[in-house]
Amino acid sequence: MATNKDKKHYISRSESRAIAKENSKAIRHFEKQKKRRAKPDDYTAQMKDDNNIIEFEDLHTYFFSDAGTVKAVNGVTFSIPAGSTVGVVGESGCGKSVTSLSLMQLVQAPSGQIVSGSIRFKASLFKRDARGKKIPVYEYETETDENGNQAVKLNENGEPVIKLNKKGKKIIKKNELGGNLYEMEDRVVDIAKMPTDAMRSIRGREIAMIFQEPMTSLNPVFTIGNQLDEVGLLHIEGISKKQVKARSIEMLKLVGIADAEGVYKKFPHELSGGMRQRVMIAIALLCNPKLIIADEPTTALDVTIQAQILELLRDIKHKINGSIMLITHDLGVVAEMADYVVVMYAGRVIEMGTAEDIFDHPMHPYTIGLQKSKPTVDGEVDKLYCIPGFVPNPINMPDYCYFRDRCEMCKEKCAGEYPGYVQVSPTHKVACYLYEDTKEDGDGK
Repeated sequence: MATNKDKKHYISRSESRAIAKENSKAIRHFEKQKKRRAKPDDYTAQMKDDNNIIEFEDLHTYFFSDAGTVKAVNGVTFSIPAGSTVGVVGESGCGKSVTSLSLMQLVQAPSGQIVSGSIRFKASLFKRDARGKKIPVYEYETETDENGNQAVKLNENGEPVIKLNKKGKKIIKKNELGGNLYEMEDRVVDIAKMPTDAMRSIRGREIAMIFQEPMTSLNPVFTIGNQLDEVGLLHIEGISKKQVKARSIEMLKLVGIADAEGVYKKFPHELSGGMRQRVMIAIALLCNPKLIIADEPTTALDVTIQAQILELLRDIKHKINGSIMLITHDLGVVAEMADYVVVMYAGRVIEMGTAEDIFDHPMHPYTIGLQKSKPTVDGEVDKLYCIPGFVPNPINMPDYCYFRDRCEMCKEKCAGEYPGYVQVSPTHKVACYLYEDTKEDGDGK
């Protein structure tokens, strides 16, 4: 007869209570951190490379479950250069989407929490006065000088005279989106340390996300116009309803929707999958974000629509001069779109480099396996390659290389501690013991 000790996955009642107690304690701590009142200096950081717009460093995002702690993201480190597209690839459950949700502070709480690490982002924040209020930029009265040129009118004290409206209120200048213009400052912030209130000024305005399934992401009881307008009214202060409607229709046209005025009045269920995906992109782009997170934007679409959506993303990236974090399973999409590629497995980055590095010179056995499992037009094979085994249980991760039990090239050393990064070229890193002898300039982290 089997005893409790023989049952590998058995959790006793006392163990379950202990796990629940520890989870409750950890969750209270992290929730308190998110709700705290913090000054900007408390979450100000510094970029390691000024050419980057985002830098993930040793990020850990866990889910506290009744069976134990799920280490969904377990020490992720990579960066996104400004103006580039970074493709994040890997099997389902490897931590791609959780990494992007951590960046947006949208990990499902209270069970999901960013436990440690840094997410440094180059943000444009509103300047604040002594009372913590935004500092508006006003319109000034002008007058013609002796030479016939227009100049700012000055009062008796030599100060610029601010324009007033009919009600005697100061007139604030308008920004490019039609909202009020405020004084801004460039500041590097650590999103992992930001309280929720402060994050709201960045999420949607500076960083936007195209979610994986548009049918479940769009609200079925509101029209497309309502959902677009909500983003504009929330993030563009001082914009009128007429202006925000014009902006919404402009964005629908930008993403290639011919009857933009008609689609503006429709509900999500009245649109096809490709149209809904275009609406999701329009919502993400409405505030001209610096970074777009595209979480498998072409998964539910047919091949023709996929090509249109990818071409659209590429064009829009150049128009807004932004960066894209592209999450996908499709290596073909990554090869076409990405400048840099990050390969993830079981919550860790196992290889990273330029698209040429990863596709022309894949090094990690997992990356090689992914490429071999993709069908090719000129391939003369009867059966596609399949990586043997399964992804390890994220609750009880082993201390050694997570891919060891599935690897056909493992060594004795693979049973030891998790391998550090090996820098095989200036742009190419791999976490594998097979390439220790080719180490060029790695930090061994």
